[in-house]
Amino acid sequence: MANPMELLKAAATTGVVGGQTPLEIFYGKLAAQIENAKQVKAGKELNTRSLWFRKDAQGYVVRIGRNAFEIAGSKLFRAPDLDGVIKVLDAAKEVIDGDKALQEKIAKHSAERSARLKAGRAKKAK
Repeated sequence: MANPMELLKAAATTGVVGGQTPLEIFYGKLAAQIENAKQVKAGKELNTRSLWFRKDAQGYVVRIGRNAFEIAGSKLFRAPDLDGVIKVLDAAKEVIDGDKALQEKIAKHSAERSARLKAGRAKKAK
């Protein structure tokens, strides 16, 4: 049997995982957030750390992406209710579809985050 570490090193990939580009992965996460909003509306309790929206006194504050990408000059958006959250997230997808610069920013952010995570793992392995 091969050394487990050598096997993992040989199987490691830095390319596109599952045939998805960073933008496709982001769209998947966006769709998941829309589904999360629907589940919260149905009364399900979710881990709020993973949500791109949070409740406050005036309704909901929505960010687009884990680290909030700037769209239309803002990183945070207000929604009166969970239906509004879904509308904001749907609108963000439409804007991203038509904005090549924002698409490149999402891809760049993904590559930078991947590099940071990879560097962190390399430090732990030493």
